[in-house]
Amino acid sequence: MSIASHKIFVQKRNLISLPRDIREQLNTNEGDVLDIRIDNNKIIIEPMKVVPSSQAYFWSETTQNDMIEAKNNVDSANRNP
Repeated sequence: MSIASHKIFVQKRNLISLPRDIREQLNTNEGDVLDIRIDNNKIIIEPMKVVPSSQAYFWSETTQNDMIEAKNNVDSANRNP
């Protein structure tokens, strides 16, 4: 999904403002965390969802793979009574 290009200006203290249509499409609000990096001389900004450390294990690749395997096992058991 592409949005029209915007020209924005760097303000005092090197602040920039994201245009409203971009904020709305990304569903970002004041206080949200954004990841920013340089890639081939382009600035890439992506919204991040912060996970509490007590829940970080659930989002690990190993746990996610285990969850998918368990779901597949349950699904195949439901198809083969």
